[in-house]
Amino acid sequence: MWLLLTFSFLLTATAPQDNGKVLKGEECAPHSQPWQVALFERGRFNCGASLISPQWVLSAAHCQTRFMRVRLGEHNLRKRDGAEQLRTVARIIPHPGYEARSHRHDVMLLRLTRPARVSPEVSPVALPTRCPQPGEACVVSGWGLVSDKEPGTRGSPKSQG
Repeated sequence: MWLLLTFSFLLTATAPQDNGKVLKGEECAPHSQPWQVALFERGRFNCGASLISPQWVLSAAHCQTRFMRVRLGEHNLRKRDGAEQLRTVARIIPHPGYEARSHRHDVMLLRLTRPARVSPEVSPVALPTRCPQPGEACVVSGWGLVSDKEPGTRGSPKSQG
């Protein structure tokens, strides 16, 4: 199942040598990350993003596709629970210095055609007022594939990142 996961870590002064992979994650409580957005391309999950205001979403520029759709209020990408809001994208604004080959400046803004309806399941992220300090606890959320250990399911605990 594709579920929303959180990853907790301590910010360190130097990056850990883990080849850039997140090793452990756990399923979020449903709708505990109401700013988390799922980007879809022709019905297939493409990337995660964050709602930063009712009309604006922030994501990576390499996620840009021609037929992008936005789903807010998601928890399990393969199941509807009633809180989801579907939106189309009115405007895509990649960073002007984005370089696809190096992923330099890999950020973009998406303007929704219709603002999100703010609710307990859908709300913008509270943007930080300062940078985190070394040793400070941080949490990252994103979509991940988890296994429920039933025959025919895909994924494993190692594929949660």
